[in-house]
Amino acid sequence: MRFHPFFFIGSLYFIFLGFYNAQDNSKNLELFDSLQKRVYSYSKIDFITPEGEFNEAICTLSIPDLKEDSPPFVAIYYKRDNSMWFTESLYRKRLRFSFKDGVLKLDRSNFWDWFEIAEIKIVVIY
Repeated sequence: MRFHPFFFIGSLYFIFLGFYNAQDNSKNLELFDSLQKRVYSYSKIDFITPEGEFNEAICTLSIPDLKEDSPPFVAIYYKRDNSMWFTESLYRKRLRFSFKDGVLKLDRSNFWDWFEIAEIKIVVIY
């Protein structure tokens, strides 16, 4: 079986191009030695008030060592009765939040179907 010389030249070109792009992306890389993770867990008792309304208190998280110049990664995981965990924030919509002075404020719109949920976990990595 014989290969055309352009096949080898093209293969070398794509290998070189892949190597070059891999090297080029390293300038955008930041390494974090001390990432911290917090997980806030809420059951229906916590996020639904005795009056049957959504408890806004779970939207405000106090994290004193949160730095304003380094945005956190925030994900909200939900679990319905007799179902597996899922997250809206990672694949269907963007999670809306703000943070300042060690306080992370989640927008209530992130909890749009709270009345159908049995548990909520909020994961913050910073």
